[in-house]
Amino acid sequence: ITFNIKHSKLIRDLYTMPSFPIIATIACIAYGIESIFGFGGTIIFLGLSGLFYDFNSLLKLAMIVGLSSGLAVLIQSYKYLSWAHLIRILAFTIPGALIGTLLISSMTSEWLIKFFALILIIYACFNLFFPNIFIPETLKKALVVLGGFIQGVYTIGGPFVLMGYKDHFSSKQELRSTMAGYFFIINSLRVVFYILLGGSYIEIVAEYYPIAFMVMISVWLGYLVHRKISEDLFKKLIIIAILIIGIIILVTK
Repeated sequence: ITFNIKHSKLIRDLYTMPSFPIIATIACIAYGIESIFGFGGTIIFLGLSGLFYDFNSLLKLAMIVGLSSGLAVLIQSYKYLSWAHLIRILAFTIPGALIGTLLISSMTSEWLIKFFALILIIYACFNLFFPNIFIPETLKKALVVLGGFIQGVYTIGGPFVLMGYKDHFSSKQELRSTMAGYFFIINSLRVVFYILLGGSYIEIVAEYYPIAFMVMISVWLGYLVHRKISEDLFKKLIIIAILIIGIIILVTK
């Protein structure tokens, strides 16, 4: 009986663990796109890979990949980072991010991915149909706090933080670099907190650590594209893609 249980667990783990070539390709494309437009990498990564693999495993992998992406942007354009904005965003989001990290292991994969799909759809619809919607300052602060919580659970709190805070940045470069610093710090804290709670990244890191270096290269290449291609058209295409991904996940999972 013990052998059968262990054998069954091994088969299940092998089935849910992502294929390296596929997951590496999705990660490089997703974070290359984020480097071009300044957002959406983790949304695209989880949205596409979530069609094929276990969502809980992907959430842990997204933390590691997100760290490498943020580090790549900071190495490339650290001089544009605003420490004042970064400290303020962290003050709003760290409590929610830690609480959200507590809930990663307690929520079922099916519930996570369904709720994730709804987040994608709502986010895409607001950007498509209400791009210039007026948001009161109180609601903006609430969105930033909510972004911290969503970052803790799903690693995709960035869009919510930006919805609440984007008007404070003086330029796209400042926004891109400061948010990269935010993602790097908040994901580092989440990794440490998750480990202190008894969680483990050993299996994920041992199997997929080369993807971190591949993602950094794709981020640097993406920035070269960012300087030459019109942002408006690609932003609209990415929003449409996010909406389609959300609908597919909601219907099929």
